[in-house]
Amino acid sequence: MMIDSHAHIDYVPALGWDFSPEKVIQIMDKARIDKAVVSSISNLPGINPNALDYLKSAIDKYPDRLMAYVRLDPWYGSKAIEWMEKAINEYGFKGVKLHPVHYTLHPFQNSTINILKKAVDLEVPVLFHCSDEAMSLPLQISLAAEKVPDATIILAHMGGFFHNRDAINVAKRFPNVYVDTCEIPYPSVIRQAVEILGAEKVLFGTDSPGDVALLEIEKVKMANLKPEDEEKIFWKNISKILKLNS
Repeated sequence: MMIDSHAHIDYVPALGWDFSPEKVIQIMDKARIDKAVVSSISNLPGINPNALDYLKSAIDKYPDRLMAYVRLDPWYGSKAIEWMEKAINEYGFKGVKLHPVHYTLHPFQNSTINILKKAVDLEVPVLFHCSDEAMSLPLQISLAAEKVPDATIILAHMGGFFHNRDAINVAKRFPNVYVDTCEIPYPSVIRQAVEILGAEKVLFGTDSPGDVALLEIEKVKMANLKPEDEEKIFWKNISKILKLNS
């Protein structure tokens, strides 16, 4: 079993985004990925007002292969919360994706905190873009985790090239904070995360179709982990977070 906890589907021709569900399924088949959690590239509400329904149609078309997170722009305040409730309560989405770089808002600002609190109420995780850019640094996101300690937060990209140790330290400090492996360039850092945090707090992701899924798989394998730890990373951890077996 292999579950990609971080992939994308969206369609905005003006920006060259043609990330169709068929393209993602083709990548999954080639990499032997059984299921994927997908989000749009567009924040909602935003440049693609149809992004939510496009994503809904994708998971309806491939219900055994795809699950979704709703991607939000916290600047919209209560409107963003409305989109969130609709996506999760009506459409069956599994969580929230936030990318502070794209909407230029600190992750510990009140609008984002309100989303985290609502995520706790709805019992869903929040996946933060967490790399080397301002607004998305691990220590900035840690201030949000501190304000909403019951929120399940996933640090995508594990802090990137230069902030991965910060990401690991944040995940160590907060019981409900996890890291994912996509785009982290160092297999040694994946191994370090397992040694410091335990394999239970590390999730496999590809960021497909933007990144190469087979390479993302190989990086985890190059970390030379125990088979049981690979199993947790490749599918068991995300299954537990999303309650896929309940």
